[in-house]
Amino acid sequence: MRVFRAERSSIAVLLIALAAAVEAGAALAQSRAPIPLSPPNAAAPPDAAPAGPRILTAPPASSDEIQTETLAPVDASWAGTLGAADRGFPRDMWGATPRSFVATALPLLQPTTSPALESLKRRLLLSDANAPRGEEPPGGPSLLDRRIERVLASGYSDGAALIAALQQNNVSERFDRDSVELRVVAGNLGAACAAVNERAPAYGTRWWSEAVIGCQALTGAYDQARLGLSALREQNADRDHVFETLINAILGRRGKLDKFPDPTPFRMALLAAAKLPLPADALASAGPGALAVLATSDNAPIAARLAAGERAEALGALPPAALGLLYGAVESKPEELGAMLKNGKLPDDPRSRAVLYNLARTNDPGARRVEALGRLIADARSRDAFVPMARLIAPLVAELQPSRDLQDFAGDAARVLLAAGAYDRAPPWLALAERPELWVIANFAQSDRTKSVSLGDATAALAHDPEAAPRQADLLVTLAAALGIPLNGVDLGALLSATHSGTVPNGALWLDQQQAAQAARLGETVLTSILLASAGDRLSSEPLVLAQAIKGLQAVGLEADARALAVEAALDAGI
Repeated sequence: MRVFRAERSSIAVLLIALAAAVEAGAALAQSRAPIPLSPPNAAAPPDAAPAGPRILTAPPASSDEIQTETLAPVDASWAGTLGAADRGFPRDMWGATPRSFVATALPLLQPTTSPALESLKRRLLLSDANAPRGEEPPGGPSLLDRRIERVLASGYSDGAALIAALQQNNVSERFDRDSVELRVVAGNLGAACAAVNERAPAYGTRWWSEAVIGCQALTGAYDQARLGLSALREQNADRDHVFETLINAILGRRGKLDKFPDPTPFRMALLAAAKLPLPADALASAGPGALAVLATSDNAPIAARLAAGERAEALGALPPAALGLLYGAVESKPEELGAMLKNGKLPDDPRSRAVLYNLARTNDPGARRVEALGRLIADARSRDAFVPMARLIAPLVAELQPSRDLQDFAGDAARVLLAAGAYDRAPPWLALAERPELWVIANFAQSDRTKSVSLGDATAALAHDPEAAPRQADLLVTLAAALGIPLNGVDLGALLSATHSGTVPNGALWLDQQQAAQAARLGETVLTSILLASAGDRLSSEPLVLAQAIKGLQAVGLEADARALAVEAALDAGI
């Protein structure tokens, strides 16, 4: 900060005031948020005046009275794109949570097939909030780098908007690479390649050299791509045969890929442009964003797009409606459809599901549509994919009118609507199904319960599946207790034999989640609750773990999220 020597004159005072105003204006123009003048949550005295810039009312008596203060740099590590109107979390969501804890826990977040957990994770990562306080992790990536890496790992297409909202001063190579990949996920290849051309000279590593050549090939600059690939071969003893095969295929020299390691979004865009078959290992190792890139590419074969689209939709990187459009591109013959409906079991492949989905959305007689929907639901259950399928077909189920001739389908219809969050559309189907356990799940969804039902009757009704009934009843009772629903008529002794195969979380994680919830540290509670309730890429099946996550979310005021988690857990268990 520039310091002026004070003079005993009105002109000197005026100059000092003008200089202070200019510097204050420059600081505000460069910052995205006001600089905190006191610790968060610090209460001002009742008669205190609003905080603001200090104004010189008289010149200092001598130069010894001139004082300067160094302002702390603005920390934009958690600047975001989601505000209150977007269900973003409040700006003070990290409160007293140490930066070191957030930096350690963030990399543990993984993509999941749980819509409830993905909603919480997306809002946590994209909310516009004050960054947690503390020093950056020593000897590792910055908190900002770790956050952006998790956004990319989750395949959020709006991560590109987050990049645009962040300050670009002193960013790392890791940040710049991830920003390129996120723009590819968003479908903005032009912006991705513009970033590559701008940043590549600053780094000069192999990744950036390949990115430049890849952009040239993708944008039709074939001669430049050919020269660049030739130069890359001469400069590097370690050749990247996968990359060379992709570029050569785009340039007209078709090759073959047996394996596809490191299927990033950018490389998946190259694979689609090369029009090469999808290697068998790619689907298993690709992240949600890369899968979404392949699924939405017109150049890729339809079989590969279908397989990638189903997985991307399950992981929350592709909207259900987009998968529906992809299914709609599949053509079939009437005899194929007839044979499929006659078979007792649907073939386990994306194309068969697409054919049935297309039947379910036509104007065919209601019975055929319901039969197709029933087959899709049964197939999804066999693949442990009921909730993703329910989100896809919920609009089709909502078009049907409950009637006595659909009573056998009523239970599945109610489950689909509950899984998709269409709680207001479910009651007519619930009444038609006459299943008390489904009314209990409907009561999980809304605090103003739609119908009073005995939990004892609900657990007794689960006996139709003797093998799964003990586990399902134990889960249903535990979820109900977590939400404060009375355990009317439940014989807990009859449930003592129930066992579960889920994993038990880390003890430190369990304890921290409870402490964070008790202290109302919202961001930390959300972060630890997501980690508690995750089991790999799925929602945990452990009742006590789920109950603890639900209670934590309730403690910090996220009642709707807690209830959505309970509904999903019950339906995911096959109830």
